[in-house]
Amino acid sequence: MKMAWQPQEEGLIQILQLLKESQSPDNLIQRAVQHKLEQLNTHPDFNNYLIFVLTKLTSEDEPTRSLSGLILKNNVRARFYEFPPGVSEFIKQECLSAIGDPSPLIRATVGILITTIASKGDLKSWPELLPTLNDMLDSQDYNVCELLPVLLPILKETLFHHDWEIKESGILALGAIAEGE
Repeated sequence: MKMAWQPQEEGLIQILQLLKESQSPDNLIQRAVQHKLEQLNTHPDFNNYLIFVLTKLTSEDEPTRSLSGLILKNNVRARFYEFPPGVSEFIKQECLSAIGDPSPLIRATVGILITTIASKGDLKSWPELLPTLNDMLDSQDYNVCELLPVLLPILKETLFHHDWEIKESGILALGAIAEGE
């Protein structure tokens, strides 16, 4: 069985420090953080660290975790096609596992990230997304059931997609939502 990616402690500490510094109102600190973020974006594992902070570090404060996800969303928007395949797959997997996070802020951030990945990566590159979200609609966990804000923008995109298979998956998901209500 393949082991999930794990961060190196030194790298994790460095990124957490950077995330905390980025919340400073000081313009000099903000510029230094921006410069450091640009440097870190050249490292293939940087986005793995960001998703790890967002989805796994529940001991961190929610604004720091959410900020990590928002930085990742910007990276997805700017360079998703440049991510190594292992990185993009790890991010997708972690997003799906964090949909039911107890924090509304983290759930919202994960939802934004899922929507951004779906719109950038084309739904064909994430074939398990719609079936997984559809299955989650039947969950007894209230946090997981709050999927509609995540699901509806993705479904809207599927219905206007040029590929019939993707359109069909959106129609089937909408049908499942209608049956569940």
